[in-house]
Amino acid sequence: MARRGSKEKHAAKPAAITTALVKAAISITRKTEAKALFVFGDVPIEFKALRECAQAYKVVLFSAYPELVARGLDLFGHALQLPSANLSRIAQITVSIIMAVSGKIISPKDRIVFLSGTQEKEELDVLAVIDVGKEFSLLASPEMADFAQEVDHTVFDQLMRIAIGIANEGREGHSVGTIFVLGDTREVMKHVEQMIINPFKGHAEESRQILNPGVQETIKELSQVDGAFIIRPNGVVETAGAYISAQMVPTSLPQGLGSRHYSAAAITAATKAVAITVSQSTGDIFIFKGGQVVTCIEKNPSQ
Repeated sequence: MARRGSKEKHAAKPAAITTALVKAAISITRKTEAKALFVFGDVPIEFKALRECAQAYKVVLFSAYPELVARGLDLFGHALQLPSANLSRIAQITVSIIMAVSGKIISPKDRIVFLSGTQEKEELDVLAVIDVGKEFSLLASPEMADFAQEVDHTVFDQLMRIAIGIANEGREGHSVGTIFVLGDTREVMKHVEQMIINPFKGHAEESRQILNPGVQETIKELSQVDGAFIIRPNGVVETAGAYISAQMVPTSLPQGLGSRHYSAAAITAATKAVAITVSQSTGDIFIFKGGQVVTCIEKNPSQ
């Protein structure tokens, strides 16, 4: 079934369940003293009640459509652009919270109310109350606070989008797995060796910046090559095809993770960097900090 564009969606009448859930969420936000109400924007919604709510609480619209993100910023002052991939409801929650904490829209200590849904059903169908620090305890760690100070959140957000794109799209019809290591680059480079000639060496920094759409496509192509991408805090790619030589005893990692995930854990244990892995076998995305898994973003099973 072809998806309707964002303008067509919001010209349509909201589903009854969407209207009921918005009303309930506003009430729950008030009664639970939540700091923010997150709303999935890619379905028809009546914004009047949300505008009134935004006068007392943060309302954060999240959407895959840039024009809806712009509208959310205009109406509520807060909005998040999610990857264009069709994320599951749990992935919507996880990615939105990580981006909101990274962008300092919310604190890891906050309680939030979350309204989620799907483009296919064109309605909101999930209402959740989340204590961020309890559900994502490592986001509240001092290490993550330091990372948020060191790394531009727009760079981190874009890297998340690239990773999710690789996980969902693969390359040339095949699943792809890779590692991104972001931040603390000087120390990271002490623990890596080149597996291939560095394809980024000798290029101007603007030609290696992951916020550049052309560089994003280059990264997706190079993700088929073994090894890690090493990325500076400002988003400049230092190298690709790097072998991580850092070692650690993987006592705290979940069962079933492979060598790529152990390498990500090791480099984040040895440095202050964050690592993002894309699993070739499952398409799941893991974020590592301090040698531990911060969170996992599972691939939508419908894809």
